Amino acid sequence: MSLAFKERAIILVKAFPQPSQKYEETVCCAGITPEGAFVRLYPIRYRHLRPAQQFDRWDIIEYQATRPADDWRPESRHVDEESISIVQPRSHTSDEQRVRQWCAHISPSLVALKEENLATHKSLGVIRPDQGTIKFRHRPLDAASEDDRQLQAAFKQVSLLDDGPLSRLPVEYDFSYRFTCAGHKHDMKIHDWEVQAAYLSYKQRYGEGALDELRKVYEQAIPARNLHLVMGTMKAHPRQFIVIGLLRSGIDPVDATRQASLL
Repeated sequence: MSLAFKERAIILVKAFPQPSQKYEETVCCAGITPEGAFVRLYPIRYRHLRPAQQFDRWDIIEYQATRPADDWRPESRHVDEESISIVQPRSHTSDEQRVRQWCAHISPSLVALKEENLATHKSLGVIRPDQGTIKFRHRPLDAASEDDRQLQAAFKQVSLLDDGPLSRLPVEYDFSYRFTCAGHKHDMKIHDWEVQAAYLSYKQRYGEGALDELRKVYEQAIPARNLHLVMGTMKAHPRQFIVIGLLRSGIDPVDATRQASLL
């Protein structure tokens, strides 16, 4: 059994909840340590955390963790959720500071990230879609599909908008991005918690126009703000990358890197 250690990370990603026989449901999070290392934090039963522990993106948290023996992905951490504490809220970091945290992890392309995965087992990274190539898509979930039923069950268990369960508001769609990166075509499902929460919020606000409004934001507004995709692999499929989060900023990472080198 590996030794427990204490660590801090700034949270970049909260992926959508996954059903678990052992933990009811878990939320996999990705962050970066003060030393600049990418880390994957799980299993976190987010709705079971105390209110003071319920962190958001860009919060810096501290936690006790071990290296899981059954997961050889180097970034993975098995977190003791009772040990989680927020040590710095997101309001204490500027947009430029946030960009500097993750810009060092940008890969030239998804193809290059996959090659690095084969060489070093790297399982978390960031890529930049080619400008003007993003297409946002949605697909109605199929009640006959086992994968879709599991996805709906996960979201029924965890509230995306309120403190209670979403018993009357099942997930209706999955969402994906079609894009090119360094000229290579990709079509990838978005596993970020945020997109599902956004759809539910837009449905309440716009009714039948929710999907059109969501597409405008995810296909136009977000890509216009230096969109980068956080990519990660799954434990069961350690060579297969999926989109686990979206990063965007009014600051181009190239400019942030250049300014940092002048300081």
